Amino acid sequence: FKGCMEGRTMYVIPFCMGPLNSPYSKFGVEITDSAYVVVNMKIMCRIGTKVLRLIDEKTPFLKCLHSVGMPLKAGAKDVPWPCNPDNRWIVHFPEEPSVWSFGSGYGGNALLGKKCYALRIASTMARKEGWRAEHC
Repeated sequence: FKGCMEGRTMYVIPFCMGPLNSPYSKFGVEITDSAYVVVNMKIMCRIGTKVLRLIDEKTPFLKCLHSVGMPLKAGAKDVPWPCNPDNRWIVHFPEEPSVWSFGSGYGGNALLGKKCYALRIASTMARKEGWRAEHC
C-alpha cells in the first residue's frame, strides 16, 4: 500500500451495519481513496460521526483498508474509473479482524462493509460466537 494513495483524497469512513443502538449491529472503519466507495457506503449503511462516537476501546470493529491502486502524480489527469486490474488483491484476516483491498473499483471488493464483512468475516465471527451468517 505504500504510496498507493499519492495525489488522491484519503477518506476515513466509520460505518455501522445495522441500527446504531442494536446489540446485533457490527461496526467498522474503512480508509479509502475512492469517492465512489464513500457515496455507496452512505447508501448501504450508517456512516459518520454518530457511528464514530459508538466505537471505543471496548467496541469490536473491522479495520478496512482500500485503495484503487492508482496513484495520481502531480499534474497527471485522472481517469473516470481508476483501478489497477494488473495488480488486484482482496485479502481477509478474520482473526484480527481486518480486510485489505487493493486495485479494485468493483463494489463487492471496494465496499468492505458489504461482502467482505457481512459475508466473509461474519462467517468466522458467527462460528466463534455460535450464530449464523447469511448473505442474500
